[in-house]
Amino acid sequence: MKKLAILGSTGSLGRQALQVISDNTDLYSVVSLTAHHNEQLLNQQVSTYRPQCWGLSSTDNRCLLTAVQQDIDMAVVLTGGIDSLPAIIYCIEHNIDIALANKEALVCAGQLIMSMLQTSSSRLIPIDSEHSAIWQCLQGTDCAPSAITLTASGGAFVDYSKRKLSTVTPLQAQTHPKWSMGADITLDSNTMFNKTLEVLEARWLFNVPIDRINIVVHRQSIVHSLVTFNDGSTLAQLSYPDMRLPIKYALDYPIRLLANLPQLDMATVSRLTFEKPNSGRFPCVNLCYNPIYNNGLMPTVLIGANEIARTHFRQCRIDFNHIYWLIDKVATALYDRYKGTDVTLDSIYEAYNYSKQYAMQL
Repeated sequence: MKKLAILGSTGSLGRQALQVISDNTDLYSVVSLTAHHNEQLLNQQVSTYRPQCWGLSSTDNRCLLTAVQQDIDMAVVLTGGIDSLPAIIYCIEHNIDIALANKEALVCAGQLIMSMLQTSSSRLIPIDSEHSAIWQCLQGTDCAPSAITLTASGGAFVDYSKRKLSTVTPLQAQTHPKWSMGADITLDSNTMFNKTLEVLEARWLFNVPIDRINIVVHRQSIVHSLVTFNDGSTLAQLSYPDMRLPIKYALDYPIRLLANLPQLDMATVSRLTFEKPNSGRFPCVNLCYNPIYNNGLMPTVLIGANEIARTHFRQCRIDFNHIYWLIDKVATALYDRYKGTDVTLDSIYEAYNYSKQYAMQL
């Protein structure tokens, strides 16, 4: 039985992870649970799963680290932001496997994390549907990919004009046509900022240069990513859009165990389409390709600025199109401050907090 610490148990992914665990009580045991602020739901989960350790990170940030310091086999990291970094580093130092759905960790500290993994027996298995798809395509081959293609649904506003995008309300931006996700990742998906994070994450996970990582809009959300090899072959992973599948895969890796999940029936799929993202209407999608923004501490700056932009959009202080404007202004202004700075935990936290302060001033 695999002993698990679930970080972020009350969010959308956390609830789906616990559903997978409930369907397989003979395979998994919940040792630790943490939530950000939803104390009522956390208490219900504690009553159901009887963990040895639990806590709210909004009142005690140390609970994330405490959760992984128990007798566990795997940490399932489903939190947003960078607060889970000390817990991730502890797991690597103590040879504990990590199932990772947190984009920010590798975006901000990818160089540090991947370097540490080289001297650890800890395995880092991605849960994001795109990165899980790539991981699955690479199993059974010793060949490095020559290129990676990340798919994007395009979000709820994929066909909106620039003018119409300026009228999008915070309530509208909470919806997504394909996936059931938390509010922050749903908004990031609708601005396509999440694709910038996924490119920056993929370059560390799979050791592929950013200029060989492509993005295509795939509205059906059936193909979750593609991997191309030197001989011209391209492999893809296909499934219905259901996050329980990559969660189950990460929990069971390296084997595939029976899952109570819907299996893809290609006869019901009328067509699969792919198109280039419209960077004119969704400029956040291209932030990852700007060499000023994709190295050192600048990805951390992007994340900090985006957090403030999301907040101000929800408060109706800026419109949808100004989310990119604010991120770009902050990153441009802070480039000279952070270029050449070593990436450490301390410098990541400093850049993250300062970029948020600067964004609030703007």
